[in-house]
Amino acid sequence: MAAVNPLLASLDIKPTDRVISIKENGNIDSNFVITHLIKQILLENGKLCFVILHNTLGHYHNVGKRLGYDFLKQVDEGGIRTIEPLKDIVEEIGNGTHYLIDDKEQIVKALFTSIKNSIEELAATAPNRVYLIIDDISHLLDLGIDLKYIISFINYCLSLVNDDRVSVVINTHVCSKSDEIICNNLNYVSDVVIEVLPLKTGLSREVTGVMSIEKSGNAQVTQFHFKAYDKGIKTFHLGESVYNLYK
Repeated sequence: MAAVNPLLASLDIKPTDRVISIKENGNIDSNFVITHLIKQILLENGKLCFVILHNTLGHYHNVGKRLGYDFLKQVDEGGIRTIEPLKDIVEEIGNGTHYLIDDKEQIVKALFTSIKNSIEELAATAPNRVYLIIDDISHLLDLGIDLKYIISFINYCLSLVNDDRVSVVINTHVCSKSDEIICNNLNYVSDVVIEVLPLKTGLSREVTGVMSIEKSGNAQVTQFHFKAYDKGIKTFHLGESVYNLYK
């Protein structure tokens, strides 16, 4: 994936990076990584199946407009397929179907079937890459789904990369032991692990947080400070924050 902005240059994601995991720790939001990846996917005319478990369509549209792309237009034109399990739950209250059934294993199987169908349909429309982004998989725990079924669901999704044109991006927020288990499983199979952390020293006017990047086969972990703005993210090496903010 060719980098076109400072954040993506720092991430240095390549087409050979088929499985990407994003881990957010503490009171910090990693959503900026996802919205910038979406921008790059669209710039490269890629297709996206987006499983939304955390924010709303309106949120991604508003952030996308600030970053220079029209999320809802891409949805309307078929470049992005969205799957919203939480919205489906609201619509299905009282019906006892899909996400409200007692068989939690069936929930993840039904969700994966929706994902697989969307990926196959997107792949059939163009020769370009197809991405699956899940934001964020931790919320499956909130639906009462057993950890073992979530791990199985992850394995289902990872099977999609058997198609050389498919990449999978999964975001996880870590605040419990179960979240840690999910993250550890993802880290083990990921080509790239991106971790977003708050500053150990607390809040800072100059720096929002720390981003670490670990690539498979490379023992070295690269770390950056980052500063969040309304229209983007600025990254810089540790210790260079003040200098870079005023460049």
